[in-house]
Amino acid sequence: MNGFGEFKFCAIICNKSKGGSALLQLHKNIKIFYLATILTTLAASLPHAVLTVLLFAKGLSLTQIMLVQATYSLVILVSEYPSGLLADLYSKKVLFLWAKVFLIGMFLLVWLGESFQTMLLAWACYGLAMALESGTLDAQLINELKHQDQSHLVAKFISNTNRLDLIGLLLGGTIGSWLYYSLGIKFYLVSVSLTLVAFLAVRYGYLEANTDISQQNLKQSLVAQMVTGFSELKHSRQLRLMIALTIAGQFFFQAHHQLWQALFLKQGFDKEQFYIYYVIFQLISLGAYSLPVKLDTSTIKRWYLASMLGLVGASVFLAFTVKMSFLLSYLVLVFIFTLFEYFSNVLFSKTVSPTHISSLTSLRSSCGRLASLASLLLSSLLLTYLSVKSVVLLNFGLAIIASLGVIFLALKNNTVHSK
Repeated sequence: MNGFGEFKFCAIICNKSKGGSALLQLHKNIKIFYLATILTTLAASLPHAVLTVLLFAKGLSLTQIMLVQATYSLVILVSEYPSGLLADLYSKKVLFLWAKVFLIGMFLLVWLGESFQTMLLAWACYGLAMALESGTLDAQLINELKHQDQSHLVAKFISNTNRLDLIGLLLGGTIGSWLYYSLGIKFYLVSVSLTLVAFLAVRYGYLEANTDISQQNLKQSLVAQMVTGFSELKHSRQLRLMIALTIAGQFFFQAHHQLWQALFLKQGFDKEQFYIYYVIFQLISLGAYSLPVKLDTSTIKRWYLASMLGLVGASVFLAFTVKMSFLLSYLVLVFIFTLFEYFSNVLFSKTVSPTHISSLTSLRSSCGRLASLASLLLSSLLLTYLSVKSVVLLNFGLAIIASLGVIFLALKNNTVHSK
């Protein structure tokens, strides 16, 4: 073999070796991300079942509790898109770690604080933590999967991430109540410990490629990133439709999350069994996220037809039946809308460019939050004139019509195609 041939042969072997090494590191990073996801979800959800009781014990009134929650929503709404821009330009790992720092700060403030002002600061830290985390390691791993010709694993990655979130919520809500009544407010130390383990796992186990952005050009880069990001959105009908699908779905999810207990009471369900229904909702969502997502047009058309029949049928039964038929219809709606959300996440992640994945993912999330706020305001207004069942049905009807319309437009214009 001549010198050139030997050089070419060695180059091929080296490239294969580097590719294999990069793939191994990618899968290691994914496992570390999964670990951090379930630990932080568990840490954040421990107080969920007793949060109102806990804040009452801190001396807050119900009005003050609502203001605390509003502070969280406002902070995350204002900061999520800017943090996404930073994540596209700066180290996603560093932003993720800062998110954990603010989350630990929130836990410590709730543990040690007693005043209303301290609780406002705590939930502001919580909102900032959620905003900073949005579109960081998850977006980076999706980019890496596409870069390593592993695009077929993107749907599985999103599915696993969402399932781990749901498992963490289930475990946290169950264990948290027992811990609070056993340890009191000190149970927040468990949340601090879990988040610290997640921080250390990512800090020392997750390897990230270096970023080349210079600090002096950061401001100019942020402006350029925003302009090019909106340009990508302008020229991608698929991205716009998936954002629209996210907005439509929020009218279902907000009515569901905020009003299902009041609705079930009106329908004659026993409030002492509500925890069972809560678990069932989570299991239904787990089932939806476990389904394989195929993005070819023929498969989506079949799912669209089945979903349309399911949504229309379930809505009719929901409006005119009680108890078991009502419950089954409600569960069908939860399943289908969770499936729509899953489909939207996968298609958006596969379509968006690596350059703008964090900022546009955060923008999509912010649009969803604005739709959530609109749904809450609309429901609050309607509840002064209509029954809770009528308000829920109106929100569900709006979500059904809008969601089916968005998917129909995507199919009609061949926006959805095989990837």
